[in-house]
Amino acid sequence: LVQVQVDRVSTWLEAHGVNLGMSDLRSAAQQLMGSIGRVTAAVGSAIGVFSSLVLMLVLAIFLAAEPGTYARGSAWLLPIGKREAALSLLDKMGSALRRLMAGRLLGMAVEGVGTWLLLLVGGVPMAALLGVLTGILAFLPNIGAIISGALIILVGFSAGTEIGIYAIVVYLAVQMIDGYLIVPMVARRAVDLPPALVLAAQILFGTLFGILGLFLADSVLAMAKVFLEERAQRREQESAGKEGT
Repeated sequence: LVQVQVDRVSTWLEAHGVNLGMSDLRSAAQQLMGSIGRVTAAVGSAIGVFSSLVLMLVLAIFLAAEPGTYARGSAWLLPIGKREAALSLLDKMGSALRRLMAGRLLGMAVEGVGTWLLLLVGGVPMAALLGVLTGILAFLPNIGAIISGALIILVGFSAGTEIGIYAIVVYLAVQMIDGYLIVPMVARRAVDLPPALVLAAQILFGTLFGILGLFLADSVLAMAKVFLEERAQRREQESAGKEGT
């Protein structure tokens, strides 16, 4: 099909006094098809990542809304003597995940709406789209902010140097508000995870499991922390009981 179109274009050009040669037209057509293929692949990958983020967000909301149902189902798989302890542990894990989810959703709302309004005021193109993307990418701690920042700055500079500088200021302002006001406020009631540990877990999980690993990294860390704290508490109680006897 491409060859037929190349022949038609060559014939039309020759009829109008332009002689480029078949080899030149074929080379140009091949380069064009290759470029279209790369663009299509990039767009497909971006849509896939975006869809995965949305689906994982919906799944996380469902899990956080009714954790008891899934906890009871998991406990039934264990021996009867261990179900009570397992339910207590799963309940604490569910509480930690709900607090983590609430903090994450609050951060998403602040970053998304704040970015949209500030970009709109400054006349940055596609302010609404950038706000939505910033809010969704905020679901990925650390790495999501880097990706959204790159998008905001690139779009800003595409409209001019002054708007590009304004876009940088907006990005930094939103991140500072989220990092120094929202996150500390939420951290007092949510799971306190060291940022360096979260970033290391994201790198490891992202390498092993891709976008799903990035999404689950801090959730797995939160559950692991609850498990270790519960285990340490039980050991202390057992040690105290032995000393008392």
